[in-house]
This record gives sequence, C-alpha cells and structure tokens, in this order.
Amino acid sequence: MVTAVLLAVLHFPLVLMYHRVDVSSPGDRVSETLTVSPQQFSDEMSLLARRGMRAMSLDQFYELVRDKKPTENVVLVTFDDGYGDQYRYAVPILLRYHFGATFFVNTGTVGKARHVTWQELHEMERDGMSIEAHGVDHVDLAQLASARQAFEILTCIRTLEANLGTPVHAFAYPSGEYDAQTVDIVREAGLSYAFTTDPFRTLVSGSPYELSRRRVVGGLDDAAFGRLVGTTP
Repeated sequence: MVTAVLLAVLHFPLVLMYHRVDVSSPGDRVSETLTVSPQQFSDEMSLLARRGMRAMSLDQFYELVRDKKPTENVVLVTFDDGYGDQYRYAVPILLRYHFGATFFVNTGTVGKARHVTWQELHEMERDGMSIEAHGVDHVDLAQLASARQAFEILTCIRTLEANLGTPVHAFAYPSGEYDAQTVDIVREAGLSYAFTTDPFRTLVSGSPYELSRRRVVGGLDDAAFGRLVGTTP
C-alpha cells in the first residue's frame, strides 16, 4: 500500500461526493437534495468521459501512484451511507463508462431496508469499487467522547475487514463533523485518508485526514456540473 506520508505530498485529485442515485427520493427536503436521478448521474459520468477525466476508486488511485503512472485528470467519485440504490443504479452506470468509485459505508445499517447487503458489497469490490468506513452509525463524531468515537471508527473498520477480507484505507466523517481527537483516532488506526464535506473546515492545512469533497446534489444540469468539476460543457 502507498503510505499516507507519500501521497500527502502529491497533488490530490478532485473528489466528488454523492449520496443517493435513485428514481425517486424520500419526501423530506434534505433527502430530495441528496438524491440524483440515474439519468443525471449517467449524464455527469458521460461529461467526465467526454472531457477526458477518469473517475476512479481510491484503490485504483493507489495503484496509479504506486506504479508511478500519470494521475492527471483523475476524479475520485465517492458515495456516503451505503444506500441500496448505489448498488442498484450507480454501479451499473459506473461500469458502463469503465469508471470506479469509493463507497463509505455505515456498518450498522448493512443488510437493513434500503441499504446494501454484504453480498452486494462483495460484488461491488469485485467490480473494482473501494469499500471504506463511515462509522457504525451515522452520528456526529465531534459531539462524542473519545471512547465512543473510537468505538464508532474502530468497530466499523474491523467489521468491514472481517466481512470483506480486504483492508480499509479511508474514513469519511459522517456529516463531515470531526474534531482533533477524531483525527488522532483515524491516524492511529493506520488509515491513509479521511474525508470531510466542507472545503473550508480544516484543523491542519494539507492534512490527509481532512480532505475536502465537492457535493453533487439533485437537479444539476450539465452547465452547473461542469462548473463544479472545473470544465465547460
């Protein structure tokens, strides 16, 4: 595995953050905002492909760096929360474009209604997707005592590794919330990266444990998505 120390000094690619890809969304405003249609997601992946941008998983990015291959035009596509629609709709679209992505999963909801199963996660890994940690539950870590934070982070990592048989390299803070002790726990767990949601909320500039992402929301047209990723449709 490429070490965090090595990758921290390299140019880190653009990271996109999705949540749900579904034909419908729950009625509340937040869920509606965080749900993109399969057509929108396909259009966005098509735009990346047309612009010569390569959507990858973290594992695929590791391999590029390890093999000293060019990383220009790489985009890391990430998904949070482990919803079942990610397996049902997003993965087939990614495979259509020969793309990869990273899925941050809450282990406490695996196999529950509207969420992925362990079998589906195995299939996603076989298709080149990276499965990474998002906590046992979707809770604000910054509001928890250190022991509870450690439980959420370390139990999630161990559960993923035990069920999938592959190492966990990264963590995404639920709702992007964390504090200094959260970062310490993730670092001491041996992870290479951790991701937040807010490009302006960092404790240490350039830290591989406070990587920002750009949120993709429902209803974006090609022009808005092009601006988000820094291209002109």
